[in-house]
Amino acid sequence: MPILKPEELIELCHGIFRALGAPAEVARRVAESLVEANLMGHDSHGVIRVAQYIEMVEDGRINATARPRVERETANTAVVDGEWQFGQVAARFAMEAAIEKAARGGVAAVQLHRSGHIGRLGEYAAQALERGMAGIVTTNNHGGGQNMAPFGGVARRLSPSPIAIAVPGGKDFPIVLDMTSSVVAEGKVRVKRARGERLPEGWIQDAAGRPSTDPADLYSNPPGSLTPLGGAAGHKGFGLALMIDILSGALGGAGCSRADQPVRGNGVYLQAINPEAFGAAEEFPKQVAALVEYVKSSPLAPGADRIRVPGEVEHEQKRKRLRDGIEIEDDTWRKIRAAAARLGVAAETADSSLRSE
Repeated sequence: MPILKPEELIELCHGIFRALGAPAEVARRVAESLVEANLMGHDSHGVIRVAQYIEMVEDGRINATARPRVERETANTAVVDGEWQFGQVAARFAMEAAIEKAARGGVAAVQLHRSGHIGRLGEYAAQALERGMAGIVTTNNHGGGQNMAPFGGVARRLSPSPIAIAVPGGKDFPIVLDMTSSVVAEGKVRVKRARGERLPEGWIQDAAGRPSTDPADLYSNPPGSLTPLGGAAGHKGFGLALMIDILSGALGGAGCSRADQPVRGNGVYLQAINPEAFGAAEEFPKQVAALVEYVKSSPLAPGADRIRVPGEVEHEQKRKRLRDGIEIEDDTWRKIRAAAARLGVAAETADSSLRSE
């Protein structure tokens, strides 16, 4: 598999999105977001999505020149219409609105609908950290994109709705929980399929509800499904997915999972919490830092090298990949190269950093 420098991969993706008609700042925002996901180890939300985004722009599901707008608002809430702009642009706009309202009112919530795929949720929760706030983000697939069966069921009924929570107080890295309500995000199955690898047991079930390790079973006709987080206690992941679907879709126009809804984008719930409003601007991050230190002081279980808290693995991955480069699946790289050639974007710059295993 090729290994590329992040800055050159950003430039290549930027050129592709510019060739699709995206303004320079939009193309840059999307390219940086995708490559950042790869740097963090979230390859399922990285440049493997480039081919998908190209298709969505070309068939009109993404409007690369649209401007997200506030549809309605109160002092502490807003509904944002993403106008089907790239989700990386629409979600950042919506989270900034939540942060500005929380700066004045303490706590603010914004609902985003008609947004393209927003990518890695942790990015937007962490946006609040720049202002010393905590951030919460949940998303569904705008009522479509159902690839998870309910606990005890076989047929797809829910998207594997994820949640991200970021809190100030991390010393060496941001404290960011970023997780899906299924055992694994669909994109990770997509990565395994692109690499020609089998899946770990418990990730998916086939169309008959039987456990499977073949990624093709998720995309067959009829399709299989992702399984809820929790294994034998999968009712917990299922319950979480159901509630996230409601929060992300029922408040502001995206809608919850429903029959015959085409796959297009994300409905998103975003919340910013300002510790200053609670008289805890200084105390809150201190409490977080103290808790992390206390948790990490636990004696280690057999086989464990150390205790890692949310955000730590991503920090380690980013440091490693900034140093060593980003490994891209052969299939993903072929699709990016083919798209660049078709759109007239020079890919030679990326070749200068290319290495093979």
